[in-house]
Formats: sequence, C-alpha cells, structure tokens
Amino acid sequence: MTALRKFGLATATGVALVLGVLNAPVAAAAPVDATTLTRVVGSGSTGSFGYGGALVNETVSVTVDPERPGTSTFHGSMWCYCTVDWTNLSTGARGTVELPVRPMIGGGLSGNPVAETGSGRIVAVVTAPGFTYLPGVGSWTVP
Repeated sequence: MTALRKFGLATATGVALVLGVLNAPVAAAAPVDATTLTRVVGSGSTGSFGYGGALVNETVSVTVDPERPGTSTFHGSMWCYCTVDWTNLSTGARGTVELPVRPMIGGGLSGNPVAETGSGRIVAVVTAPGFTYLPGVGSWTVP
C-alpha cells in the first residue's frame, strides 16, 4: 500500500469517526417511576371528591430522577389531602411531604412536592387528614 493510499484511508476513517461522534444521540436520563404506594383509605375534612368529611381513597406515586440524585418527587391527585412520612433506611433521615398539588390563582398547579430524601432505600407511610382506616405504604430506591 502506498503512502498516499494509507493517508487517504486514515483520513476517511478519521472523518467517519468524527461524524459518528458528532451525530451520536445525547444520553439523558428522564425521571423514572420508582413506585406507587398502596391505596390510602380514610376520612377527613376533605375527601377524594372535594366534599367535607368524605371518604379519602387515593394513591400516591413517586418518581426519581438520576440527574437529581437524592431527591424523590411525589404525585397525587389534587383531591388527595394526604401526608407522606418517609424514612431513608440507609441514612436514617426522615421527613414529611404534604399533598395535594394545589391549584394556583390564575390557573395551573403549584407543582409536585420534591423531598431531599438522600440516596438509598426509602420507605413511606401515607395517612389521611382525619382518620386513616388503611394507610398507604411502599418503598423505593433513590439513586
């Protein structure tokens, strides 16, 4: 193989590699569903249908985002007036999150509560505002 041919082959290979790297998709981790806690059943000042003293019959789900390690985002309906008490079994950290996502004046929702749970195995208990007949429970792992 001549020197000119070797140079041409090396140039073509280098250009192909550069174009391949430049056109490669960017890896981005989206939030993933960590778990859905079991259904909480209770009664309180506001129930699942917005009536005072009505039955609370709701589920709460949790997502984690690999790009935001140590955080958990809680999701529930706007009628789930519930309290989530969580504990990080790996670090011993504890916290409380209040739901629901409340409507804002002028439209829209206030967003889902985010807790700095820390990385590790998390367990949680969901209770209703008045009397809880059956608490919601679950566990998940936070990156």
